[in-house]
This record gives sequence, C-alpha cells and structure tokens, in this order.
Amino acid sequence: MNTKEKILIHKGIDKVRRMEYEEALEIFDRVIEMNPNIPEAWNNRGVTLYRLGRVDEAVESCDRSLAIDAENLEALRNKGLALRRLGRLEEALQAYETVLRRGGDALDMEAMASVLMAMGRLEVALDCVIQAANIEPLDRFMEEIETLKGMIMQRNGPTSEGKE
Repeated sequence: MNTKEKILIHKGIDKVRRMEYEEALEIFDRVIEMNPNIPEAWNNRGVTLYRLGRVDEAVESCDRSLAIDAENLEALRNKGLALRRLGRLEEALQAYETVLRRGGDALDMEAMASVLMAMGRLEVALDCVIQAANIEPLDRFMEEIETLKGMIMQRNGPTSEGKE
C-alpha cells in the first residue's frame, strides 16, 4: 500500500467517525479502484456499507477483505456482526468461533454470546459471558450474566426445589 492509499484510507475512516458514510464510501471505492488488493480498504468499505444499512454488501466487502488476507480479524469480526444482523446466525457463530480461535478477546466472546442467545442456546451463551468476565471483569458482563441466569430460570420454569 502506498502513501496516497494510506492517506485516503485514514480520510475514509475519519469520514466514518463523523458519520459521513456516503463520502466515506466514495473514498474507499476510490482506493479499491486504485488498488483492489488492499484488505483494509475492503474491510472499511464493509463497515461503511453496514452503517448505511446495506448489510448484504457489507458481508461481500468483508469477504473480499478476507480473500486478500484470511487472517484479518477485524474483517472477520465485522462479517460476524453483519451476518448476525441478517439473521444468518450459524454463519455468524462460525465467524466468531474463528475469531476466538485466532486470538480474539473478551469482547469477541460477548459477541458470540449474543449470537448464541439469539439462537436460544442460553446456557452456552452464559458460559461465554462468564469466560469473558474472567478475562476482563467489566460490570456489563456481570449484568449480562445475571440477565442470562434469569432468562434460563424463566425458560426452565420453577424447579422442584422447595416443593414437597
């Protein structure tokens, strides 16, 4: 990647931060036109398309980024997020599992737990959030643990404990 391409990518990222998504998309498209082999350009294009609500196209851009650099965890995370929004939960789960295998963090575990919750796999989601809390003890993880425990209890109904 040359200096001009780097500068344009940073300019596009700045536009995304300012929520100027159409302008950001134009910049990323220009970089890709100059050099279609820059995974960061494809990934950031995917982020921009996601923010524009063009989620199917966002997945395609993430796939293009991953075709160039299969180890790009950011593109894989972004793909998982887009797949989750599209309701393609099995694919989203696979994306997050891959991220975690390749060195993901507590936030990736939380994202995977969200997918598992949407799939109704509450106990596995609870395990993920507990692991995330063990790695990084954030207050929100503790709240999510309590919420999941409540959802599991509600789903399973009252137990026979305390009944004679």
